[in-house]
Amino acid sequence: MPKDPPGLHTLDHPGGSPALLMLNGAFGTVRNWDRVVQRLAGKYRTVRFDARARGKSGTSADYSVAAAVEDVGRVMQATGLTRPVLVGWSHGATLAVRYAAQHPDQVAGLVLIDGAYPVVSLDEAAQERARAQFRRLGWIMRILAMFGRSARLSPDEAADVVIEMDQVNGSLGADFAALQCPAVFVVGTGAHSGATAEEMSTLRASVTEATARNSRVSVFATTPCNHVQILRKAPDIVVAAIDAVVQQS
Repeated sequence: MPKDPPGLHTLDHPGGSPALLMLNGAFGTVRNWDRVVQRLAGKYRTVRFDARARGKSGTSADYSVAAAVEDVGRVMQATGLTRPVLVGWSHGATLAVRYAAQHPDQVAGLVLIDGAYPVVSLDEAAQERARAQFRRLGWIMRILAMFGRSARLSPDEAADVVIEMDQVNGSLGADFAALQCPAVFVVGTGAHSGATAEEMSTLRASVTEATARNSRVSVFATTPCNHVQILRKAPDIVVAAIDAVVQQS
């Protein structure tokens, strides 16, 4: 376990089985899931939490993928979740695949929302561009963080999160092969902050690598929403994907 696990702000909504555990984007908060949770209307018990230094959770000295994966287990233990469906968006999708591969008996299924694409997309030049972008946007993140809407990370820490996620994504092929539960992708379209539409298209095309690795992995839907808008503009598709995984699990 990490040496300094912080308090993690958690919301737990009652409902039926199986339970759902929502995993946020890299700089997202529990609020990103509001429209999805509203549409679920108590059909499933739903747990969501702010990751370290995001939203209302405490800060840490460790923002690595390994620490974030361990936090998934910590939240499951603290809330008494037994074999939930992990619903991950972006960075959260990466965490969902890694956790399920490492703990196959603890996860009933995965819903992967425009993330966990098993390919490295940032070369050294792109990594430097990412660092420069976060330095430019640092003041905006600080303001949003004051209102619980972003991460209380320095520009360099934020860049490290994105760069490490990209590197981990490039190694997810083995994780997909190891999955013992159903997993479905909801794929977005269009550009993303820091990436052109063409670059995102190349990234998303790697979903075929994931589906080729394991017959349990499939694409549920492609929705005409960009990466940032997908939870807000396509909550019905996310709910339908959850239902599809529950039926398979």
